[in-house]
Amino acid sequence: MMHVAILAPHFPEYTLEYANSLAKHCRVTVCVDEGQVKAEYGDRPLPWHENLEINLVRFKSLIDLWRISYLIARRRPTIVHFQEAVGPRRGFFNAFIAGMMRPVSHIALTVHDPSPHTGSDEQAARRTARFRNYVRRNANLVIVHGAFCLAEYKNSGPPASQTVVLSEHGLILKPSSKIVDAQRSPHSTLRLLFFGRMEAYKGLEVICTAAEMLHKEGLEFELLIAGKGTELDRLMPRFDHLPEVRIRNGFIPSVDLIEAIQEADCVLLPYINATQSGVAAAAFANGRYVIASRTGGLVDIVEHDVNGLLIEPGNPQSLADAIKRLVGNPKLRSKLREGARQTSETLLDWDRIATGVYGAFRNLASLHRGK
Repeated sequence: MMHVAILAPHFPEYTLEYANSLAKHCRVTVCVDEGQVKAEYGDRPLPWHENLEINLVRFKSLIDLWRISYLIARRRPTIVHFQEAVGPRRGFFNAFIAGMMRPVSHIALTVHDPSPHTGSDEQAARRTARFRNYVRRNANLVIVHGAFCLAEYKNSGPPASQTVVLSEHGLILKPSSKIVDAQRSPHSTLRLLFFGRMEAYKGLEVICTAAEMLHKEGLEFELLIAGKGTELDRLMPRFDHLPEVRIRNGFIPSVDLIEAIQEADCVLLPYINATQSGVAAAAFANGRYVIASRTGGLVDIVEHDVNGLLIEPGNPQSLADAIKRLVGNPKLRSKLREGARQTSETLLDWDRIATGVYGAFRNLASLHRGK
């Protein structure tokens, strides 16, 4: 049976959900950051499959590096699958282990962001560039999410011998119980949610300006903003003048975040630029549609008037108009919610995604056996 080892300095829930589905095809060993798992899962149970081995590790010291390296090497995996790292220390872990395992295992890499987002991600990427580029150059197979990321990665000039595979970002923040799709009364107030890291590229100022427009028009809506960051701190005085807006400034536990998504009608993603989006995957996992910018990889997952509404990036009027459409059209809201549910059960289903990745792994192993 094929054995895949997965090293995840980031994205613990994404990694564990993917690994759990991949374990239906082969043996899987996962090394995932202990602190991030506790932060993202809280009291929720971790995925489990009889072919899945989960190792909660740290990415801090040379002792941690030795432990992870020994754990992976002694399993003698057919493929070592890395989740791309952000930051020099975690980038070094990936590069060291990739160099160590390359003579005996195939190297796979998931590139979540072919080019970094503007702001703090861009700064972190510059510090990690040396290690990131080493792993990218030495990967036999690279996985990217969506057509936009595929084109962007190929434009970076990967090695000609490298196989690049298109996949999707599967569901995260799934509720433990089945989603109740009972639509509230058409006369109920539209509930909007914006959550995550409060970086400038995510368009929080676009939301603020659009909310001010709608407030002046007397439109009835509710908006919850949940998360933390300098952009929220900067805009807080403006939000304080909007009675329609509630703020939860700080880290939001996963259970509370799932509850907030469930209580919302719609999740906002008015990003200025984007690659793929875990926020959209979380919204669809809870059967909630989105309003998203027509930019980057968002258009690969959000289909206008099917599972969400697409707006022009950096345009508060476009966002305000989309919200007004929803307030005045309960049939559209029901249609979009059903579209979100269908997206979660088809395109973003982890079993479907893992089956495709496993097929790529088998092709990789077969190709190299034939040489």
